[in-house]
Amino acid sequence: MNSAVATSKPPPVLTVQLVKDTFTLCLAHEPLALPHKWVIFYTLLAVNHNRHISTDEVCDHHPWSRLTPDIAGRDLWRFTRKHEERYFGRRVTHSPTRQATKLFTLLPEVTAHLTFYPDQATVSDHLRSLRQHRNQVAMQLSECTLLLQGGLISQALGRLQHLRTQPLNINDLAHTETLITMCLHELHGAEGTAGQVPVLQHLLRASGLNRLNRARLLIRLARQATLSAQYAEAHGYFEQLRQALLPEDGVEYCWYHVNYGLYLRRTGHLQEAMHHQRLAHDTAQIAQWWHGVFAASYNMAMMHLSAHEQAPPAGKPRHLTQAFDWAMRAYSTAVLTRQPVALADTSVLLGLIEGRRGHLPEARHWLRHSQYRLPDTGEHYPSDQVVYAELARIESTAGNHFLAQWASETAERHEALHPFPDVTP
Repeated sequence: MNSAVATSKPPPVLTVQLVKDTFTLCLAHEPLALPHKWVIFYTLLAVNHNRHISTDEVCDHHPWSRLTPDIAGRDLWRFTRKHEERYFGRRVTHSPTRQATKLFTLLPEVTAHLTFYPDQATVSDHLRSLRQHRNQVAMQLSECTLLLQGGLISQALGRLQHLRTQPLNINDLAHTETLITMCLHELHGAEGTAGQVPVLQHLLRASGLNRLNRARLLIRLARQATLSAQYAEAHGYFEQLRQALLPEDGVEYCWYHVNYGLYLRRTGHLQEAMHHQRLAHDTAQIAQWWHGVFAASYNMAMMHLSAHEQAPPAGKPRHLTQAFDWAMRAYSTAVLTRQPVALADTSVLLGLIEGRRGHLPEARHWLRHSQYRLPDTGEHYPSDQVVYAELARIESTAGNHFLAQWASETAERHEALHPFPDVTP
């Protein structure tokens, strides 16, 4: 078909069709004989028709995940210019000229005649399932993430350390090292993760790293810099994250706001920190990522507890009420998703809040029911020291001096395994 004639006619309807987990592109209701990877590419453009798509976003989806963004970018550049007219009868995509990173979008005249079957939401959900295709390595990384979130930290760390010795592509290695960093932080705090910083920085400079794994590395580096009081360095990492992530990124976008909230809180911007925790909470809810919902709810409770300490007397009850409300949201989420370590953390937090509200029987209840025995060590979590120290404060407030002395002496006999968490990872 002559391109000049083709472009003078109204473009035919382009339909993205999903039947039994298989995508098909139809032009004027006739299926196009496009190879599978190109069907995925144009489906991704169609679902996100109101913005440009980068090559590393394309590489987040199977089967493009087998390619580096550079190689995929060359394929995309060549195909869209040489073969679109053969398949579609006209150009259907646009890319900015002289771009450093390849960006693609559907032309407005094409999106005006765009349809989905059965509907756009269903197509979008299935497309999301193709992100980081579930090969063997990805399955192991997912299992290790669940072990980490469930409190089986040493077990997760052992599996990840074994996995890092296997032949891995740069993106799987980056994901593995970020999870190892998270495990080490849970076990040893910021001091225990300092040795990971050069590893993460080296991976950050590697070629072939896709956008989401780059974000994972930046989040860990930003968090480590924040906890080490290297705030100027942390700010640089957060600036890179702000430019790299989108709300559609779900988990990583949530972690960015969670950790940026920690940075803001530590640098004296508590109200702004709360704003970012709320963004993290809402993002996690939309993505139905309940560990993120828990993390943001827990952090909001902690921040209102801090605001209570800074507020004038008239404002203190309001912040304690909000702290209790957010802590109960976190507790409910942890119950529904069976996160035992999260339940233990939140029970201690509820004990702290109830103690400050003057609800001493309720505070005792939460503290005495907070401990969880870690399956891989047999030790209690949170530590006995944390729980008994708070019990000592509560009994002293209540005038029960014998019980207060007993709890204080018991706390001193226990070395803290985990300090009370400042903010979840």
